[in-house]
Amino acid sequence: MALVYLIAAWGLGIWLGRAAWSAGLMECTSPGPLAWAGLLAAPAAGLAAAQRRPGWRLPMALLLAALLGALRYQLHPFEPCFTPLDLAFYRGTEDAPVRATVVGAVIRPPEERNGQVAVRLRAERLTLEGETTSRPVRGDALFRADRSQLLRVGDRLAVEGWLAAPPNLVDFNYREYLARRGIHTQLEQATVQRLGSVRPAEQPSLLFWRAVYGLRSQGQEIIGRLLPEPEAALLTGILLGVETGIDRDLYDQFNRTGTSHIIVISGFNIAIVAGLLTALLGRLLGKRRAFYPVVAGILFYTVLVGADAAVTRAAIMGILMALAAYLGRQGLALVSLFLAGFAMTALNPLTLWDVGFQLSFTATLSLVLFATPLTRWAERRLGGSAPGATDTGTAAVRQRLLGLLNDALFVTLAAQVLTLPLIAYHFGRVSLVSPLANLLILPVQPYVLIWGGVTMLLALPAAWWPPLGVVLEPLAQGVAFIPWLALHWTVLVVQTLAALPFAAVELRVGALGLWGFYGALALAAWGPRLRSRVGWLATATARGQAALRSAPILALAGGGVLVLSGLLFFALRSLPDGRLHVHFLDVGRGEAILIVTPDGQQVLVDGGYSPSALLGALGEHLPFYDREIELVVLTHPGDERLGGLTELPTRYRVGQVLQPPFPYPSAAYGQWLRRLQAERVPTAAAERGTRVLLGYGIALDVLHPGPEPAVTRSGEPDLAANSTVLRLSYGDTSFLLTGDASTAVQEELVTLGLVGPATVVKVPAGGRQARFSPTLLEASRPQHAVVFTPREDRFRTLDAPVEDAWTAVTGPERFHRTDLAGTVSCASDGRSVVCRHER
Repeated sequence: MALVYLIAAWGLGIWLGRAAWSAGLMECTSPGPLAWAGLLAAPAAGLAAAQRRPGWRLPMALLLAALLGALRYQLHPFEPCFTPLDLAFYRGTEDAPVRATVVGAVIRPPEERNGQVAVRLRAERLTLEGETTSRPVRGDALFRADRSQLLRVGDRLAVEGWLAAPPNLVDFNYREYLARRGIHTQLEQATVQRLGSVRPAEQPSLLFWRAVYGLRSQGQEIIGRLLPEPEAALLTGILLGVETGIDRDLYDQFNRTGTSHIIVISGFNIAIVAGLLTALLGRLLGKRRAFYPVVAGILFYTVLVGADAAVTRAAIMGILMALAAYLGRQGLALVSLFLAGFAMTALNPLTLWDVGFQLSFTATLSLVLFATPLTRWAERRLGGSAPGATDTGTAAVRQRLLGLLNDALFVTLAAQVLTLPLIAYHFGRVSLVSPLANLLILPVQPYVLIWGGVTMLLALPAAWWPPLGVVLEPLAQGVAFIPWLALHWTVLVVQTLAALPFAAVELRVGALGLWGFYGALALAAWGPRLRSRVGWLATATARGQAALRSAPILALAGGGVLVLSGLLFFALRSLPDGRLHVHFLDVGRGEAILIVTPDGQQVLVDGGYSPSALLGALGEHLPFYDREIELVVLTHPGDERLGGLTELPTRYRVGQVLQPPFPYPSAAYGQWLRRLQAERVPTAAAERGTRVLLGYGIALDVLHPGPEPAVTRSGEPDLAANSTVLRLSYGDTSFLLTGDASTAVQEELVTLGLVGPATVVKVPAGGRQARFSPTLLEASRPQHAVVFTPREDRFRTLDAPVEDAWTAVTGPERFHRTDLAGTVSCASDGRSVVCRHER
């Protein structure tokens, strides 16, 4: 315990160092070396005198550890004292902005957010505006670029923009967040020029990082190809630590139910990896010889998933527990936890303020302190004292039930003893359904991690040698059902519980309340001297090994029956029902329409703005096993039609693309064409007179554009004038899909007799007044009208007079807005159409 106290004093010293810095008592050069020598000499002398006075030993050691912690913060504060060699030295202010060009290398995979990517640049040289010569600099800068530029790790770039300090947001200290990651500069309004690639001789470590990030990218592509959304994004987050593809609403639902720890790479993942490696390699090499490969496997997995604070803490603990087993000593989880915290704060003292590290550390500490007492309490209450406990069968059932409750409920409750007040302090919200949510979803998480990993590893060789894909892809697709089923259950539970009005309550706790709670808890626990006897990580690892060593045939058979039953249930539920379905997908911004024919063929018209929003919507409406879309129609190459389609050819097999025959000068459109070529997707021109027969008498006709493109004054194709207009016909029903057609185009179609009465009309251009044609409305006289209306006001184009005109024809109950209704799904049996709302 003395080591635990010393590390706690070290952490307190780091915290006091920041407090002294904020109060002006500490700066970069003050206290200086002589002052520190004097400060450290006092406790050192006390330790020397402790030979005669043993009572001094621990207090002097604690004081020395605290002073060293404060010194460590001075050497690495949130806002260092920059020199002319540092890029951050040249940052501008609001009154005196500085524009410059920075040459450097991309050192991390760009992270996509809202149609742009955040890129981390390792600076090499700097040229200030107005200067002709560059100077060497060091440090990292963050800038945003268009996703169509396809920047990669190792690219050498010249980035021109405004040098600025990262901002502090209203409810989030963004500057400190970046400082913990070693970033002190932002390049705003950046323009990017690719200069080439960094040569391995210049940065030898780059070859390793390229291989690691390349492997992670391949794994991400495999998961995306084999699983629909949102399960693919969740598995990518759980298995590879890439959370950017998870829908923001779904992530908030995980937060509301207190289950976001499922998504974040944590000690659970490391425990499973360590348990699997120890069990498998221990049998092959022996327990002692397996130590080094196990450590190497833990380190590689940590690097692969990004090595953030939580996973690094868990990895260090896992290695320490493996070392204890290698040396033949009992691993102490409490000591391992504090040693992991010391190692991380010694490398980067700012980790102490990382919320992920705080939650991970306190959750593990809470498990170490309270899991064993809780489980023993449960054993006394649910153990052999009940009537019939002497019966062997009843006792066995009770023990299995108790084991399930221990793993899924009592462990969750134990972890929340210390984390709940911390969550309330940082986020001001506490979940009331967390115990129930964790009880329902935790038992299936090992299937997600283990079988998700098996799925990825099965398909990975095909990424290196494509001919293997003929055999491995179908096998991996079959295995992928196991993690998909577990993930589908997880999402179902989370979404159901998050919808409850009492799922989460607002609870704001200040610093005084937080430390008051911890102080009171410490006083309450100090009386009975509560101690941990079994470490949670060691327990989880041991259970993983035991499960691998002894898997009863009955359990395997039961699991097989469960998987096959789930497969049969979802396969039957997703069979075509003999009707034509047209889903006007709520993708937030832009338009996307999914057509499903009576025999299950799919046609996708446009993709909206966001790839993640489109893929999530497709995952909700397509069978989990169906990874093919027979036809994609692009009405025009604008961002709100094309943006969401850019990732589609890598996630689904696309049979053919129908798009306007006119070139368009856009980086995103160029990326789209290159991706179609890379995936060998055939394309065809969408011209008036083109007809696509979809079976069952269903026809998709192209009404516009004609053979000659309309151009703007600058000579570029006019998106609205060239927008594809479609008519989908089935028996006595029809759907008029107007794209972004201009008023002139709408009136021309009526004049040519191409527009007649329609059952459902998609309102042109989001209901904008400038694109409203009374002529088209009068000619079509629809029973239903659907308008794509973005949820955000700044993108909304629906004008009240346009809405009034359409509702006068359809009636208010048959005028469907996606911002209010969500996805609008219309079904036709060839005689009539029924439209339903998602919400």
